[in-house]
Amino acid sequence: MKILHTISIAVLISACGSTQPVARTADFGPETLKLINSYRASRGLSPLIANEMLTALARQHSRYQAVRGNINHDGFRQRSAKAKAAGFSGVCTENVGVRYKSAQQLFSGWRNSAGHNTNLLRPNMRYAGVAVVGAYSTFFACG
Repeated sequence: MKILHTISIAVLISACGSTQPVARTADFGPETLKLINSYRASRGLSPLIANEMLTALARQHSRYQAVRGNINHDGFRQRSAKAKAAGFSGVCTENVGVRYKSAQQLFSGWRNSAGHNTNLLRPNMRYAGVAVVGAYSTFFACG
């Protein structure tokens, strides 16, 4: 019985490591982009057009953060370079978030933060992608 108890504790401890698969949650990124576009319209700005490539870059970064267990902007220059190579303007912007449980919470968090809000309202942005992986969210937009 002692051996079984020791094995159970070892399994529990090993399950706490950062190499575990990312928890599956609903990706409310598309809904968040709708809220961002309503907000932009209320400020007289054009809506951001959802773009598959930018959404893929946002999803890739959200997954990167989730696997590492920390919020960051690692690789932003590389994402921007990929977007530019695909024909987007060289001007891109990014917001990240962690532990938001809904599109409304995520949007409100960004709207209520001066720097994030500035990114949401940049008039020279035309295309965007928003993705949520686990607890991590990324908004990536380019002109």
